[in-house]
Amino acid sequence: MRVCFVGTYPPDRSDLGGSGWVDRRLLAALRAEGHELEIVSVTGPPGERRLPMERIAPTVPRAAVGSDSSPAVGIRAHGIPIRSAGRVPLEVRSDAGRLVRIALGMLVSGEPYLSRKFTAFPGWADAVSLLQARAKGRRVITSGWPGLLLAEHARVEIAAHIAHNVETVIAREHSPRGLRLLGEAARLDRAERRLLGRPGKVYALSRLDAERLDAWGVSAQPISVPLCPRASDRLRAATAPNTIGFIGKAAWPPNARALAALLGPVHRRLDELDVRLDYVLAGRGTEAFADHPRVRAAGPVEAVSDFYRRVGLVVVPRFGAATGISVKVLEAAEHGVASVLPAALAEAIDPAGPWLIADDPAETAEAIQRWRRGEHVPPVVPWAESRSAWTTPAGLWC
Repeated sequence: MRVCFVGTYPPDRSDLGGSGWVDRRLLAALRAEGHELEIVSVTGPPGERRLPMERIAPTVPRAAVGSDSSPAVGIRAHGIPIRSAGRVPLEVRSDAGRLVRIALGMLVSGEPYLSRKFTAFPGWADAVSLLQARAKGRRVITSGWPGLLLAEHARVEIAAHIAHNVETVIAREHSPRGLRLLGEAARLDRAERRLLGRPGKVYALSRLDAERLDAWGVSAQPISVPLCPRASDRLRAATAPNTIGFIGKAAWPPNARALAALLGPVHRRLDELDVRLDYVLAGRGTEAFADHPRVRAAGPVEAVSDFYRRVGLVVVPRFGAATGISVKVLEAAEHGVASVLPAALAEAIDPAGPWLIADDPAETAEAIQRWRRGEHVPPVVPWAESRSAWTTPAGLWC
C-alpha cells in the first residue's frame, strides 16, 4: 500500500526528541510489512533526502534448516524518501517577539497556543502545500499533534492517526501562567477533540491515553511501539555497571521534575539506606547538575549507545499526572537496560513488562536497592526482542 507518513521532525534527525524516535520504529515496522512509504515532516530543511533503513531478518526460513535457530544478517534496505518544506518553529519560548505575535494571534483566532505557534509563521503554508501534493494517491498516516494539525489545514483525508500524548493533559499540568490566563487548556481541549474526530482510525501509544480518549467519545486503540533491539548490546556483562542513569532534556517540565526528585529525595533516601551508587546524567541542560555529590557524568552525549553502556539501571521518576509513554524506558530496553518507573508509566506501555515499579521517591530508592542486591533484575532483553520491528506487525490500519 502507498502510504504518506506525516511526522513532526525529519526522522533522520535522532537528536530532535522522542517523537522522531517513535516514528523511526513505526516506519521500520511498516516497511517490514511491505508498504511503499514516503515521509512528510512538519519542519525540517527544505528538499528531499532518504531515511536509511537497517533490516534484521533470517537468511533462510527456520523450517528449511531443520534447527532451532537460523542465522540473522543485517540487510541494508533502500531508504525512505523524506520531504520537508522549511523550518517551522517548534520551540519559541525563548523568543519574546514570536511569543507576543502568537499571543495576539490567539486573541483574534481563538486557537490554542499549541496550534498558533505553528500556523502563525510563513513556513506553515509551505508545509501545507507540500502535504497536499504528496498525499495524492496515498493513504495518510499522521503521527503526533503537529502532523494531525498539518493534515487538517491541508484538507487531506487521514486514514489513521497515532496520538503520542493527550495534549490537553500536558496543558493542564504544565501551561505557564500567561497561557492559563489565555485559556489554553480549554482552547486545546476543544481543538484536540475536533481534530481527533477527523482520522478514520485513532491509535494511542499509551494504553491509559486510549482509555482517556474513549471517555471523550473518541474510539482509540492502543498500539505497542515496535522496537529495534541492538545486537551489540544484547549480551550485557554478567555484572551491570554500578551506576544509575537518567537521559533527557533537563528543561522539559516533566524531566525537570524527575531530576528534582532523583537528585533530591531519592538521593537522600539512598543515603539513609547506605546504597552507594553513582549517577550518569545525559541530555541538554543536565550539565548544570555536575556538582551534585552522586553525579559522575552529565551533559549532552554524541551517541545514546555510549550512555547505555555506562549505566546499569535507568530511573524515570515522573510522578503525578501522566500522558503518553516514556520513550527512554523503551530505548533503555533496546539496549538491554532495565528501568525504574511509576506504575502509571508501566501501565501505559505494558503492565506485564519487565519493570521495577516505584510510585514515590522512597519506593524508587528501595527499588534501586533491590536491584543493586540482585533481588530483582527484570528480564528486559527477551521482552525487547519479542517486540522487534522486524517480526512484530505494526498493527496500523492504513
